Amino acid sequence: MLSVQYPIIQAPMAGGIIPPDFVATVSNAGCLGSIAAGNLPLSKLTEQIKTVQSMTPHPFQVNLFANDRPPVPDVTAVNQTLNHIREILHIPPIHRYDFTPEASLKDYVELCINLKVPIVSFTFGCPDSALVNKLHQADITVIGTISTVEEALIMEQAGVDLIVAQGYEAGGHKGGFTEAPSIGLMALVPQVVDAVSLPVIAAGGISDRRGIQAALALGASYVQIGTRFLNTVESTAHPLHKKAIAEATETDALYTQSFTGRTARGIQNEMMTQLAHRDLPPYAYMNIMTQDIRAAAKKQQEVGYMSNWAGQNIRASKTLPLDLVLTELTAAFH
Repeated sequence: MLSVQYPIIQAPMAGGIIPPDFVATVSNAGCLGSIAAGNLPLSKLTEQIKTVQSMTPHPFQVNLFANDRPPVPDVTAVNQTLNHIREILHIPPIHRYDFTPEASLKDYVELCINLKVPIVSFTFGCPDSALVNKLHQADITVIGTISTVEEALIMEQAGVDLIVAQGYEAGGHKGGFTEAPSIGLMALVPQVVDAVSLPVIAAGGISDRRGIQAALALGASYVQIGTRFLNTVESTAHPLHKKAIAEATETDALYTQSFTGRTARGIQNEMMTQLAHRDLPPYAYMNIMTQDIRAAAKKQQEVGYMSNWAGQNIRASKTLPLDLVLTELTAAFH
């Protein structure tokens, strides 16, 4: 259905971690490269899509955030803690934030249609059936992301073409859209496969050919891999982020809401500790509030205040060149 030589998808990872030439390289290798639209301005996303299209004739996907925004919360208390962290990093305190979104989900969908993106995926929410139909009318394949069987059934009802089943082991943000507990991938995949009639993409803790083969044996049609691609020479993740992954163990990658207000798995650090027991505003408010802190931490080489996302299969994700990673992963099919 995705018209790729190998059933391997490079996970869309927001935050400027995967540049367009990286996406094109993955697609040119017979896998599916992914652009993480995330919070990219429409102009920047346009630029990235056109760059990828100029570098590969093969399919790629654009991943969109489909979350609803709750009312603006009272952020006074948590902002006191953030201003204390700003003091540590020697950056100015902030007392007011601009929470106005730059564009709507429909704007991003329209852009993908206009630029003839072949595949669009959604995370953090379920697109309504009208939006899915609009993409189908433009001959665009639609992928939804879930963390439970219930979410998979909702996605199928919305009319998506494929479903990403994201297990508890996954690095970065939990992609589902309900408050349900996370499920391990080995338990999640076969239950989703049995519950829906759509192809299932397994995601979470897959870093080598053994993980690929295991996911396919459980009934998945494709696998989606994040941390293994993040920690490559060619990714633009911060060097200290890559170093943290290379030196961490599986017990260091923990769930947190500290950076964005949404549950995500990253390597334990000072930021996570300081905000662990705070009542945090939801995504995208907390994400906006910590932007300057994360940027300053990167600039100052302060790994303790960076969002070092990583999955639990961290020992299999040492820093390697992208071509070696692609060779290892596709070897499962030779």
